[in-house]
Amino acid sequence: AELDAEYDNGGAAQGAISSSSSIYDECEILDWGGEGDDPSSASSATQKASHESIELCSDGKTPKRIRDGMSIFIDEESCIGCMQCATVAPSAFVMLGNGRARAYSQSAAPEIKAAVSSCPVSCMHYVGYKELKKYETARDNGNFGGRNAHIPLHVAGIDSDANRKSSWYHSLRHKCYTSKSCPQKGCFDCPNYSAPGQNPYFQAKHRKAERARAKDLIESGEADGWRKAVEL
Repeated sequence: AELDAEYDNGGAAQGAISSSSSIYDECEILDWGGEGDDPSSASSATQKASHESIELCSDGKTPKRIRDGMSIFIDEESCIGCMQCATVAPSAFVMLGNGRARAYSQSAAPEIKAAVSSCPVSCMHYVGYKELKKYETARDNGNFGGRNAHIPLHVAGIDSDANRKSSWYHSLRHKCYTSKSCPQKGCFDCPNYSAPGQNPYFQAKHRKAERARAKDLIESGEADGWRKAVEL
């Protein structure tokens, strides 16, 4: 009788869970935009953006020990928290308090490739140094950090047109693709080309970076270890 009275008084509308309330409930459950997004929830060694720990050549813009296209950016908004990357390569990837993975160190270690291959949703992307810096800056300092505009579909629900938006990684990539400076920016994974690294502007940047690395190694004396001295 109490149940009938509830529905007679408009309880059907009150008892039914709307799509919008479902969105907020799911966001609260997943702590979307909460303290779990703060990298400080992980160890102190992972709080710095990974591009900040990359050693640069004397020109201040060329990575000294890792080539463009070897850095990894994780699209955290698409991450499902499988922990595969952090398990395969714990020296490079870490799980945050919100269940997402993050790259905190960049290197050319062989386990990095294995970690990328283990990702079931392909949210790990090979990028150049400039792209890595752009994405991580947007993640930490831009609207990406505030998470006020983007709620992925797997959180918002398929019936939510208002929240049917792509992740920040894909949004920034699409913005670059539709700009007048594409493909001249020389991105490693340029969508104008069928495979990463085929952008001729990227290839030109790569050759220039290789010369800068060689010059830096010679001037610093590090190249002496590979030289062979011959007495005449």
